Amino acid sequence: MKAASAIGFGTLLVLAAVVLPSARADERLLTHAESSYLESCGGCHGIQGISADGIIPPLKDRAGYFLCTEKGRGYIVRLPNVAFAKWSDAELAEMMNFVAFGLGGASAPAAAKRYTPEEVKDLRAHPLNAPGLRAYRKVVVGEMIQACKAPDTMARPALGY
Repeated sequence: MKAASAIGFGTLLVLAAVVLPSARADERLLTHAESSYLESCGGCHGIQGISADGIIPPLKDRAGYFLCTEKGRGYIVRLPNVAFAKWSDAELAEMMNFVAFGLGGASAPAAAKRYTPEEVKDLRAHPLNAPGLRAYRKVVVGEMIQACKAPDTMARPALGY
């Protein structure tokens, strides 16, 4: 740190700008929703929504299936870690749209509506109860498999939900 104080902080910033490679053309900044997902969900569900299936449900190319039934649509917002998240209703709606449409990819039904802050507020008012979560998930996923042709592998039990 002595070298830094001798040179000066401003000089170090200039040197860093010259020495460090600049951003590539194909790189971009994360959106607020992507950043929020990484901060609070990515550790378990994976940075790109790919997790240890059977332990933590993967979201990549699957999360969108939850939008094909009313129970499924409500389920993913009413999960305790989601419903009690620190974000405003608008921020959470943005993040859930990223999860369902971004990470979910083609699994999101073509006619699916995006979450609105008002819908998220209503769903958050009725969070799911942890003791009954695993049984309720089984019902929700069973409906998705029948009605939406979600993959049977989504029925695998996972830790806690």
